[in-house]
Amino acid sequence: MTYWFNDQSLYNRLLYEQLLCFAVDWCFSHTFGAPADPATEVFIMYKQNLQRVIPFSQSCRPSVCRVLFLLFISGSAIGESENEASIAKVSPVSVVQAIEKTMVLITDVRGSIESHSAPHIAAKVSAEVQSIEVDEGQAVAAGQLLAELEDAAFKIEEESANASIQRMEVLVENQNRVIRRNKELMRKKMISQAVVDDAVTVLKQFQAELRSAKSKLKRARYHLSHTKITSPVAGVIQQRSISQGDYVRSGTLLFHIVATGKLRARLFFPETLVDSVETGMQVELIKGKRMTTGKVTSLRPMLEEGSRALQALVDFENTENWLPGASVTAKVILEEHAGAVAVPERALIQRPAGVVVYRVIEDRVTAQLVTVGFKQEGVVEIVKGVEVGDSIVLEGAAWLTDGAKISVVGSSL
Repeated sequence: MTYWFNDQSLYNRLLYEQLLCFAVDWCFSHTFGAPADPATEVFIMYKQNLQRVIPFSQSCRPSVCRVLFLLFISGSAIGESENEASIAKVSPVSVVQAIEKTMVLITDVRGSIESHSAPHIAAKVSAEVQSIEVDEGQAVAAGQLLAELEDAAFKIEEESANASIQRMEVLVENQNRVIRRNKELMRKKMISQAVVDDAVTVLKQFQAELRSAKSKLKRARYHLSHTKITSPVAGVIQQRSISQGDYVRSGTLLFHIVATGKLRARLFFPETLVDSVETGMQVELIKGKRMTTGKVTSLRPMLEEGSRALQALVDFENTENWLPGASVTAKVILEEHAGAVAVPERALIQRPAGVVVYRVIEDRVTAQLVTVGFKQEGVVEIVKGVEVGDSIVLEGAAWLTDGAKISVVGSSL
């Protein structure tokens, strides 16, 4: 018998392949049994003809057998796929109707919460801190006493000013009498006009000193009134900067109070949206699972130097008990389209020609190119290509082609 291969190592490999072929032949015979299948008969016929036409050893035969077996299996699988494709001519789909909806263009921006009023309370007089009535974190009402300064020195100033006023009032009254007498004497030609003029001058000096004494009394009372430190607004004590016994001077920071009843959100819009933001726009402020609403009350006239961001201020009532200083997310409606045609975003399919939807006409579909607009919560505005009430394929649209036959298995009308 003639051999194709003389190399001993290759011959050994072919012997190993013969054992594998034996296993394949055994599986084939136990799987198909008698050659009743035409495809099986062809396979066996090919195997026998190759043995007759080309002389080759038993060691080469397993490789050919295995190749023929794999070709047979592949041919069978391809035939089955073609049969299934020919059967699946109708595509099951679900449909939805295009609806009329108000579509809005919404942008999300970040911001921070600030107090609408957060005054720093400073001393207006120099004195020792006599008592402190509040502490950090404590809520206070407008006009509530916060601390008291030592007031003995200011009371002395008040008494001294009162005494000066009384003295000058007596002098003024007496000088008025002197002027009246001098005028009577001058009328009788007993004194000259110069004496009367001197008396009038003295009266004016006394009157000026009286006004000065009254001013000192006002200043003393002003100092005395500011020894009691009160809150100018309702809020919460953010910071207490003094202790009992401290000597404070005029201008020394005593308390920092933060009003929490009315807050302000400072939002940062990118430069690309500057032309779309204006005062009066509705804003939804979101922090975690809590939400409140407000309006853009004012815009800063200049962009930030570093970030080029536009700062917008939104005033709102603190109904959710938010804390100043916290971050917040804002949803701002930039534009609104009322009566827009809308379909679910899942119904849109990207094709080489563009974005299409499949319109249902009886039991077939038509690929319709569309122009999209705003997107909102899984719904897309259709600017051109679809009318309200059109039936559109929802589930299964990705597998369709223009003119495909369908079977509706679900709908959302």
